[in-house]
Amino acid sequence: MSHTYKTRAILLSAVMVLSVFAGTVAFTGAGAAQSSFSYAGGAVHYVDSGGDAVIEVPFTADVADGTVTTSNIRVFDDGEDVTSDVGATVAEPEAGRVVITVDEPIQSRDIEVRLSSDIEDTSGNSLSNAGTKSVSFAATTLGPSDDVNAYKGSIVAVEATSTGTDVEVSGTNSGNNFFFAGSTGTNSRVYTFNTENRDIGSYSVIFDGQESSNATIELRELGLDVEIDDLSVTDEDEIEGTVSANAGDRGVMVELLDDDGDAVSGESVTGDLDGQGELTFSLGPVDRGEYTVEVTDLGSGVTTESDTIVVSRAGEGRADFVNNVVTEQRGDIVNITVGLENTNSATVTVGSPESGFRANVSVVDDSGDDQVSILFNTYAATNGVSGDVFTVADSDDEVDDFDIDTENSVNSLLDAGEYELEVRSGTNAASDAQGVGTLVLEERTTDSLASWTAPSGTSFDDSDDVYEAIASSNVTEDDEIALGDLVVHQLQASGLEGALEAQSGNETAAFFALNGGVYELIVEQANPGANREPFALQLGSGNTVVVPDAANDTYFVVFDTDDVTAERPGGQTVDLEDGQELTANFTVFENTGNLADEDQTVEDSYEFVDAEHTLEEPVNVAASANQSISGESTVAPGTELTLRVRSDGDTQPSFLKTGTAYVMPDGTYEAAFDFSEQSAGDTFTVTVRGGAADSVTADGNVGEGDGATETGTATDTVTETETETETDTGTGTEMPTETPTDGEPTDEPTDEPTDEPTETSTGTPGFGVVVALVALLAAALLAVRRD
Repeated sequence: MSHTYKTRAILLSAVMVLSVFAGTVAFTGAGAAQSSFSYAGGAVHYVDSGGDAVIEVPFTADVADGTVTTSNIRVFDDGEDVTSDVGATVAEPEAGRVVITVDEPIQSRDIEVRLSSDIEDTSGNSLSNAGTKSVSFAATTLGPSDDVNAYKGSIVAVEATSTGTDVEVSGTNSGNNFFFAGSTGTNSRVYTFNTENRDIGSYSVIFDGQESSNATIELRELGLDVEIDDLSVTDEDEIEGTVSANAGDRGVMVELLDDDGDAVSGESVTGDLDGQGELTFSLGPVDRGEYTVEVTDLGSGVTTESDTIVVSRAGEGRADFVNNVVTEQRGDIVNITVGLENTNSATVTVGSPESGFRANVSVVDDSGDDQVSILFNTYAATNGVSGDVFTVADSDDEVDDFDIDTENSVNSLLDAGEYELEVRSGTNAASDAQGVGTLVLEERTTDSLASWTAPSGTSFDDSDDVYEAIASSNVTEDDEIALGDLVVHQLQASGLEGALEAQSGNETAAFFALNGGVYELIVEQANPGANREPFALQLGSGNTVVVPDAANDTYFVVFDTDDVTAERPGGQTVDLEDGQELTANFTVFENTGNLADEDQTVEDSYEFVDAEHTLEEPVNVAASANQSISGESTVAPGTELTLRVRSDGDTQPSFLKTGTAYVMPDGTYEAAFDFSEQSAGDTFTVTVRGGAADSVTADGNVGEGDGATETGTATDTVTETETETETDTGTGTEMPTETPTDGEPTDEPTDEPTDEPTETSTGTPGFGVVVALVALLAAALLAVRRD
């Protein structure tokens, strides 16, 4: 190939590439003429500054006069030609800008223009990209120096007085950093400002850099919303609901969409929001399936969509109990679950004239899962007791209405016994029952009170957290509790759930609202000494947390010993100290016909001890790997401790090792360290810190190594070693054995060597076989929990 031919080929390729990027021409053969005339994109429908509803269609070149008419530029709405219907007229082109005027704004968001290829520019080129083009709808128009209001989600037509005008838009409210600098574009006077993702507030618009033309957009929230009356209907029912917005006298379109998001043909309405900004609507029956209702504000284009509507086959509505026999203790909350078929409502009757109590409750399944779980508060059913007698377990469902037969109501807690249950579909309690059952109310009991402890800083969000901590031995039953740790009183008593639910506030506030009235929890000194009155811990919602597990009649009362005060009768404050013995007493007071016919009392005792860590001094290790350093602590099992080993004296090279250990249920702790790079005669100090206790330090010595690896029962530890070269090593840990010290004979190691354990991360401790009995205790506690 000659150099000239290569050059021509390269030039031709460059022309082709430029033409492709411009989107204006396609080569059809050698010598084909190039056309640069096309639709430029960005057609917009808006009301111009003169008040006319127009569609601006920009082209890339000047359009020849007389070549654009309603015969070759047509207006479509949702795929239908409406050119004549909307009174469309086409003005003579303004250079490359063509304007279609219509009688009034087209109330649709699916507007298109169809362009014919016989539209020509002033050079005689035909339109290269004819076809149907989408049109944006701008609900609001802003000109120079204008101030307008717009709703978030709509498009604002920023209209200049000439084409190709520079436009700057910037947010003016504090924290709104939005900024845009652009142009209306060639052969267009309009920049479309889409507010869908913009912040509420003010925006400044400057035309062509002229501050004197500054205009303002105040962006507001339309608050468009749609509520469906019934989310579970049959294929014979109407779908009804209400549209609301923060503005009235506006047109809205309501469409029904199938589960693919496609509009259901014929199921739409168009109406106007009244002066209060509301519109009720009704759509005809549709086939079975799932649907949503989409609402479009015709003035702004803002849309919103409803929750899912489930349409099922029409038929006789039926209701029945999921469980025909329900058992609970008097005073507690009964769960009565109703299954529904071909209906979304049911009415349940509890009791009968023969049992001396009768109530009706109508419920609605708004969640669409064909069942409603009714919660019957047997404590609130007593006359004169505040609180909801009936609620529902699922917040999406609702109690439509309820009544208690005045001739069959009670002035004291419902007696133990059997109560009839009836259910029928619909809301008419007089209809024949479709299902029957029995509610068995048992006597309530006050069973036990146990004292547990947990490390300082522990928190519990719910009862699952407590049970998980018990299972991992981070909450342990104990009769000695270190000052600074948490006390966890586990109360097991039935029949309290309804009384607590009837109180206001959270679970803790509810518990203490009844304390001293219906029942009393008091933690009192058991060994006050001669001539002393016992002190009592001042517990309340400010320093105590109550974690309920009402389903299992269990309540955990948790407080930090650092947060509570102790007072003797008369208000004398007492400091909490080592050796003080306490008795926790929970009593349900006698109240004939209520929770107890005579006082019911449970109690448990424990002793406060000082929080402290101990180390046997000196700490002797061998110049070998896997050397255990251990001690004892009075703080709660599960407390995380840090052991820091630092060289001292003239030891060279100097070293620093750190390890993590956890206090075991028997009060011991240990961590393993690697001393294989140290020499006999090296000395060090060990510092133990963590939990509620002050740190403790002891001196240590490195003796001769024998190459053996110390072994024992494994615990979770992490050990890090630093030398002057800042090299860290990690080892696991085993149960400690005695190691020889320099010059002093000791017992030989008793365990067989094992492979060196790998480093483990700090976390919830696993205490191994030494806590088998504790694990069995935790398992027994968990076993009493009912599903």
